[in-house]
Amino acid sequence: MHQYNTPKCNSQVFSFAIIDEEGCEIRITSFDEIAELHYHRVEKGASYVVSKGTVKDANTVYNKLNSHLEIILTETLVLKRSAPDVVEIEKKTRFTPINELLAPTNNTLVDVIGAVVNVREISAICRKDGSIVNKRIVKINDMSTLTIDVNLWGPPSEQLGSDLKNMHAFGTFVILAVQNARVGYFNGKAINISASTNFEINPFIPEADPLRLRGAVQQCLDPHSSAIHSQNNQYQRMSIASILQRLSIMPETIETTITNVLCFIKEDQFYYTTCPL
Repeated sequence: MHQYNTPKCNSQVFSFAIIDEEGCEIRITSFDEIAELHYHRVEKGASYVVSKGTVKDANTVYNKLNSHLEIILTETLVLKRSAPDVVEIEKKTRFTPINELLAPTNNTLVDVIGAVVNVREISAICRKDGSIVNKRIVKINDMSTLTIDVNLWGPPSEQLGSDLKNMHAFGTFVILAVQNARVGYFNGKAINISASTNFEINPFIPEADPLRLRGAVQQCLDPHSSAIHSQNNQYQRMSIASILQRLSIMPETIETTITNVLCFIKEDQFYYTTCPL
């Protein structure tokens, strides 16, 4: 349930997405008393029969589904739980690679998945209205080897953030899937969660398999150094190609870790004294 203010009164809105047997999705939204009525009746993963709703054009600012329509709950709507033997439908999520998140404009809704490389402590942020909200930054990277900040606000910064921090502190390889988050910009591109954002830790989905395999290979190559790196080094390892690609898009200073094969040593004056004394 999301609270918002209008010039006339304070209102609330509740929305959820449904998917049918053909894999088509649509968003269902309700306001005020209708939202309060249905908020506790809707359960994620359950099947429902929806009838007598009002169909309207989708608001693309808040609706990232492929459907150009959405359903508004009214007093006449019938929302009925269907039989438990309905076949479970697997939702196909299209995760956006981190290297493609540099292009979308702010407030674009995206899904992203990556390995956790750093979890910061909670910080208190003062909003424009004077209220205080907790924030925690979780850095993730994917197979593009680029890193992006996932900003956890409010309760997720404490609950989800603490779980991620504890797992990462013990050297556990953690994969985080974030669905329905907004692209923002603060000292670089970042992902901001909202009330409608969904999280999943170490999901068993095809998109997580390459990340899981990469983590296993790194630990097999050097389990000791990998554990030390994950606990003490905030700079994620990058390839030279990814560095050059990132610099071609946005010139910046990059702090990273590089592991390479030595192929050439300049024999004449290939070093200098660090301290003149």
